[in-house]
Amino acid sequence: MNLQNFRIEKESAPSTDWKVYGDIFDESGTQIGTFGPDGTSVNVWWVSQDADFQFSIVSQFAVIMAQQITQGTAE
Repeated sequence: MNLQNFRIEKESAPSTDWKVYGDIFDESGTQIGTFGPDGTSVNVWWVSQDADFQFSIVSQFAVIMAQQITQGTAE
């Protein structure tokens, strides 16, 4: 999978959302999807995913969170 015209933008305050923009291509160069002309809201996309998928990502993210929480405390 390849992303073209790809960018990520933080929404203006007071929003805490991010938007993802760009087009999605397969390995042969055929466009197979897009984040849309107005981008895709990360928050809206996230809540539309099933609980098993969310759990899988949160489990991975928890490790990164733990690393950030403990960064600098193991001296």
